Amino acid sequence: MSDQTSTQSHFFNYLTAVAGRDMVFNKTMEVLNLGKGAVYKRINGTTALTAAELVLLSKAFKVSLDDVFQSNRYMSFIHPFWKEEKTTSTNFMDRFAYYFKPIKGHEHSHITYLANELPVTYYFSHKNIFSFLLSIWNHLHWDDSRLTIDENMAIDAKMEKLRQEVTIYYAGSPVTEIWNSNMLSNLYQQIYFCITIRAFESSSFITRLIRDIQSLINELRQTALTGTRAGYEDSAGLKIYLNEFGNYANILLYESAQVKGAFIGIDMPQFMISYNPHFYNHAEQWINNIKKRSVLISSEGFQYRELFFHKLDNDYKAFKDRAEKLMGVYYE
Repeated sequence: MSDQTSTQSHFFNYLTAVAGRDMVFNKTMEVLNLGKGAVYKRINGTTALTAAELVLLSKAFKVSLDDVFQSNRYMSFIHPFWKEEKTTSTNFMDRFAYYFKPIKGHEHSHITYLANELPVTYYFSHKNIFSFLLSIWNHLHWDDSRLTIDENMAIDAKMEKLRQEVTIYYAGSPVTEIWNSNMLSNLYQQIYFCITIRAFESSSFITRLIRDIQSLINELRQTALTGTRAGYEDSAGLKIYLNEFGNYANILLYESAQVKGAFIGIDMPQFMISYNPHFYNHAEQWINNIKKRSVLISSEGFQYRELFFHKLDNDYKAFKDRAEKLMGVYYE
């Protein structure tokens, strides 16, 4: 077999693994505007693909030529928003729903979430925290105006539906999470700063936000104790590890019989995705090494779990006290 035939065969085998034989055949006909016979000749290597045809097919099937031909040396990533004319909070949440929805339906699927901060989907299930983070994301990524956090900020029907969908999809999937006891620190710092710049329209929302964080911590305690997400009947297969050395990135690995994917920076609107198998395997090995040096605190690990929540409670009390003092200075 010639180098050209071998290379072309490898390319179409890769496309078939991603999209299936029938889809590859039919879409190649459509994209290249060719008949069946001409497509057969390209698939079996009788007719060489031109450089233009190779590029057209890689774009049509959304695959990287680096992944196909040099996957042991180069790793490609997808940015979900880079072609959006105007990215908004709704686009952001819609991407979450798009990627998480198949997870629940795939057999033998599993998520591993290495958390620098708390896994972001826990925030989605608490409306006041979610509203606060939406305001921050809007200001940082999509809105040039002054940061304003309004307690009456409307979460429209579509956003509310997406918020609930993402929470349900994630809660209903087998998940392994790696936490650390500083994972709420960034949220606390954001609230302090927003108080000092008077970003909140009124102090009443700050009060509700503080209460919502207390509710979140109670939910985390129940989740770690039972190994299930409270309020979600389909919640299953949740394992929570504690690693106090700290993590430096939010990485989510998703694996099923159909696909493997790695999400980098999943907790922010600039997250990226890679389907590169070498990157996935490398990230999985790295996270497994961290997991070996972590303590399981879901369902078992009573002593470590109690120490963890003792620190979380103390940090919350210190946060609440400081936030209320700042409110007294900046809002009264």
